[in-house]
Amino acid sequence: MHSPTRLAILGALRRVQQINFADLQESLELSTSELSRQLGVLEKDDLVEIAKFRERRHAVTRVRLSPAGRERFEEYLEELRKVVQSEIG
Repeated sequence: MHSPTRLAILGALRRVQQINFADLQESLELSTSELSRQLGVLEKDDLVEIAKFRERRHAVTRVRLSPAGRERFEEYLEELRKVVQSEIG
């Protein structure tokens, strides 16, 4: 989860219910192979869910945060907030 690219993916998914792969790719300005690779890591860790299907004769891939992934990411963000807001004595 600590990779800047994976954080960007999770941050983008946090704001939506689901998103088409192509739209996510465009918004993050990632290559197809890089986004696929990073999503594979996130899917393996059960942070995202990926669904592939056909829509009007075209293959469509949709991505969303898994319920557990959403919870884990929110916990991660809360820990980051604590670190950033803590005062160094």
